[in-house]
Amino acid sequence: MKTIFDLIHPIIGLIPGSISTDCDSALRNAISTVFPESPTLLCLWHANKNIQQHCKRKFTSAEAYNEFFQAWLGIVRSPDAPEYWKRLRQFKSKYSDTLERKECATYVCNTWLKQGRREDLVQAWTNKYPHFGTTVTSR
Repeated sequence: MKTIFDLIHPIIGLIPGSISTDCDSALRNAISTVFPESPTLLCLWHANKNIQQHCKRKFTSAEAYNEFFQAWLGIVRSPDAPEYWKRLRQFKSKYSDTLERKECATYVCNTWLKQGRREDLVQAWTNKYPHFGTTVTSR
């Protein structure tokens, strides 16, 4: 990847404003080596699929899971940091009433909303970079 970049960069002179990837650490490391100035954002589609895989079966109905999932999307779509923290507090509070729901909320927080990932996924931070609304890699 670095060799290709070294060959084409002098010709086109462009550096990506941001790059979206799944959570593959090898790819993220390669991108940070080749494009150190370009932020590497996380793909919302991959995060959504991961959450569905880990949490959907723990809800007693499709409606209950859909409500949980919409709350997750509300967090990701937070327009600024104060709103993010407010929505996150509400999410943790709402989904702490049963062990299963608490496990799902904890999974989301510890996997996708931990420091170092939330900045690459939540709009409050990702909208600081040019991505033209592209938040997924599977188009």
